[in-house]
Amino acid sequence: MEKIMLFCVFSYLIVQISSSDVSEHNVTLLRFRLNENITMNCSINDRFTNINEIAWYHQNPESGRLTLLLSAKIWSSLHIQYSQNRRMRVHGDRKSISLDIIGLMESDSGLYFCGITNLIMYFDKPIRLVMEDKLTDREDKVQSVTDLPESTASTVEAMLTERVMMFGGAGLAVFVFFLATVVAGGIIHCYGWQKGWATAKRAGLTD
Repeated sequence: MEKIMLFCVFSYLIVQISSSDVSEHNVTLLRFRLNENITMNCSINDRFTNINEIAWYHQNPESGRLTLLLSAKIWSSLHIQYSQNRRMRVHGDRKSISLDIIGLMESDSGLYFCGITNLIMYFDKPIRLVMEDKLTDREDKVQSVTDLPESTASTVEAMLTERVMMFGGAGLAVFVFFLATVVAGGIIHCYGWQKGWATAKRAGLTD
């Protein structure tokens, strides 16, 4: 019984490991077209009550350079302290703060980070902004599963289902083989015991 339980636990762990790589990415992907407007939300401030300042950063996808876009003090309302680009604005309150970009350009592509100051700086999960016709294989791989298109999400779900069925089928086959071996061993043992008992009984009668 202990061996059977150990086998079941091991099979479960295999299935878990095979499915864990589906949700390993933690980047929100947003696509845009030139000259469009876009709004990116900062949700990390929902976890804190004492927020002093908010800042938005942009990382260039080519050079990797990190640039401070703007920063604002949070009192009864937002007070802009620094703004690097007139096309970018922040709006909101202590509960929700968003970044607006007007007239998107190709140079606006890259990673965006929202940070808030509550004694130290905390960052929300990054947002990757990509032109619709500029999406590369590398950028596609970091896309969050929750942001996948419906067709891609269905493919991922189908692949996961196939993996689970494959490991589950293999595990079931091994389990059946193990169970059959145990049953066959029990039958052989019982038959041998009965045969030995009968032989001993006949030997006793002969004596």
